[in-house]
Amino acid sequence: MIFSTHNVFQWKWMPAYTFAGVVLVFVPFLEVFGYLLCLQAGVVWLLEHTRRQLERQLHLQVHTHESLLFVKDETEIYIVLEGSEYLEKLGLPVRIRLKSNTALSFIEHEQSPNSLDLTLRTEQPRHTIRVQAEFRGPAYIEECVLAVGLPFHLGTYLLECPINQRWTVLPSLKLHPPVGTKRLALGERPMTASPLRNPLQILGSKSYEGEPVKEIDWVATAKLGRVQSKVFQKTSLDTFTFAVDLSGPSGYTLHHDFESIISQVAYVTSRLLKEECKIELFINRFNGKGRMEHISLQEGERGTRVILMMLADLHPGNRFISTDAFVRMVERKRLKQSHLVWFNQHNLYD
Repeated sequence: MIFSTHNVFQWKWMPAYTFAGVVLVFVPFLEVFGYLLCLQAGVVWLLEHTRRQLERQLHLQVHTHESLLFVKDETEIYIVLEGSEYLEKLGLPVRIRLKSNTALSFIEHEQSPNSLDLTLRTEQPRHTIRVQAEFRGPAYIEECVLAVGLPFHLGTYLLECPINQRWTVLPSLKLHPPVGTKRLALGERPMTASPLRNPLQILGSKSYEGEPVKEIDWVATAKLGRVQSKVFQKTSLDTFTFAVDLSGPSGYTLHHDFESIISQVAYVTSRLLKEECKIELFINRFNGKGRMEHISLQEGERGTRVILMMLADLHPGNRFISTDAFVRMVERKRLKQSHLVWFNQHNLYD
């Protein structure tokens, strides 16, 4: 713990005050100065004693129920201040200063969302702070400082409390617009039908759950008196290989809107795995072993978590593979019986 105070109250002057005070007490006509110096030494000793007591008794614990967040998700941080009864006995106020990285913001402070200065009530040991995930990637609190103020502006005790709590902000599952016609090659067209269902073979109907209007079963709706949607025959296409190329037009540098590509991959992955499909993933990034990033065939909720965690870990500072080399590596290593889907700059909206 650090004690920020005036220079005259610092502990380094304690020997000087004590020695000078004891000597001057026995000097005629200077007894008053001697008593004042002894009193000053007593004040310095009391401030130092209080600092050591606070350092021994004050502890901060941080808890949260969630460690995985999506962009714009909100969660609560529970702060427990141990030793608050000692502060209440002394009658000293305490404030907490928090500073987060850019991926996390404090909802209560809109002007400075990445910092929070809050007065803690000593009679209330547990406090709740609401935070919101702002950007994909790791989120954490960079700085946490307890400030205990002394009366009459004598000084402030500052206790730095490292917070080990970490959050992972997963990419947004936002559906982006389809590719513009300017980037379509001759003979290509945007595909609007789902590759998982055969629109020519209808199995039956079910309750309407927000499907497109063209999938509403009007005959069943008229018979039952409530909106029904069509159920299509599922195709045999259920294994996909996703190749994620985050490079820009040059093929080497990172695309300026690579976050949109990551969001598209996350959205399509979550939808396909909910449809009981299987997905393997390639990313044009070198991993810690100097190899291309690859996630083997995944399925179900576990597969969704594995892929989203990988996407959340992508950072512009990583080493990426050029587009030409990435294409050759994917074609050589991918599952041949799967359907290859490319996610690159051509998937972005014009």
